[in-house]
Formats: sequence, structure tokens, C-alpha cells
Amino acid sequence: MTDLISATWLKDNIEDPNIIPFDIRSPREYVRSHLPGARLIPYEKILSFSEDLSFFDVAPQDAIEKLLSVNGITNDSVIVVYGDKNGATATRLFWSLKYYGITVKFLDTSFSKWLQLGYPVSEEVPEIQPTNFVITTPVVNFKVNHEYVQSKLSDSNSILLDTRSPDEFNGVIAAGPKAGRIPGSINFPWEIGVGTDGYIFKNIEELDKIFEKYGITKDKEIICYCQVGERASHTFVALQFCNYPNVKIYDRSFADWSTRADLPIEN
Repeated sequence: MTDLISATWLKDNIEDPNIIPFDIRSPREYVRSHLPGARLIPYEKILSFSEDLSFFDVAPQDAIEKLLSVNGITNDSVIVVYGDKNGATATRLFWSLKYYGITVKFLDTSFSKWLQLGYPVSEEVPEIQPTNFVITTPVVNFKVNHEYVQSKLSDSNSILLDTRSPDEFNGVIAAGPKAGRIPGSINFPWEIGVGTDGYIFKNIEELDKIFEKYGITKDKEIICYCQVGERASHTFVALQFCNYPNVKIYDRSFADWSTRADLPIEN
């Protein structure tokens, strides 16, 4: 089974007690209806942030262990992440768990599409038996910092992929204190990879053609960034599903880069 699973597969296996859906939507949406057995995962639980910083990070290991423990996860559990709309929060949850070596799958459709298909939903909040989940796998090395990105600015074997809007990329608007982009970046607005009719991604064949059109090739190291690491997570996961062998994510993204006086900005 691949990490990207279909709604049909999940519908046929939803009663397996080891299949644990993780719902990253809002509490209001979750209460209205959710996949049977789904756990509500508050978005802030997968982040580490401070009010005096412009960026945030993936939550530390002990916070992820606590999150999995309170949701009854064991070594036999297969977590299936799902969300709604275009899936950026779901992809961030997915890679955050993958970063810590957790067994996790991604539902290829939005919750809205699941409903449209007439697949089962529930209003019942499951009774959860807490566990004491301990992460024993090593961290997967695909998250990089500003120093790593800076070292790649003149590296022809690396591609910096800015997944923000063209206006952000070109410095027309700024989500933070400075406008512009990391020098040498390619603009790949993340929505390009979003599927139609409720699918989180375009199909693999279509994505491969789009990435190739943008000069994003499998012989290069790809470093994805946006403003705070959320939109970039969608493109990052899409590249992984397309079997790009060397994909990284600059989690703090431009919110971090643009606040450092010693780092260059292009616009």
C-alpha cells in the first residue's frame, strides 16, 4: 500500500480497528460529521510557535508523542490523514508525522468529496483508550534551515521552489516585514498541484508533466518554501508522491528568511 490511498480503499477498510483517521479540519466541521472513528487533531498541536516570532516549526518529538498517545495510537495503528478544501493543512500534518518516522497514509480526496461519494460518516466522537506512544525511529532528514538554504544559493544541483503566489514572489505584496523572494527561486504557486472535483492532488502523470514543464527534474535537490511552511507542504508532498528522490522543506520559510538582515532578498 502506498502512502497515497483512495477513498474507495478507505471506505472498504474503514472498519479495520487499526485504521485511525486523523481529521485536521476545524472543531465545528468535525462535530457536524467526520469519518467513522476519526480523531480531531487541533492544528496548533503539530506546531511549535511563539508570539514574538514571525515563523513556526514542526512540534518537538515529545509533543508529537503526547498527541499520538492521547489519540490511542499504537505500533499497529495506520494513521490516515484527511482534511478539506485544497488540503494544505492536511499535507502539513502528514509530513510532520512522516518527519518523526510515523506510519501514516494520506487520503487522496477531501472530506467534501467523501460526502459527495456517499461514503459513511459519523457524528459520534469515538471513545479513545490512551496509550504511551514512544517514537523509536530516527528523524527523517528532509527539513532544512536558513543556513542550509543559504549554502545552496549558487548550487546548480539544487532548486529553490517558492510555492507562494506570483504577487508575493515578485514583491508586489508582502505577508511579512519584507517583500520579495530568496534569490534564484522558481515560482511554483502551490495551487497548480491541486486536483479537481475534490481531489487533493492532480494525478501522478499530470503532476510529472507539470513539474517537468517548470524545469523541476528528478536529478536535482528540490527545496520547497512559502511564507510559513504550510502551502509549501502541499508541493513537498506532491513531489514525494511523484517519487522525486531528494525533496526538502524549509519549514520556517520566507517568514524566517525575510527577518534576517544578513540574508539576500530578490524582487
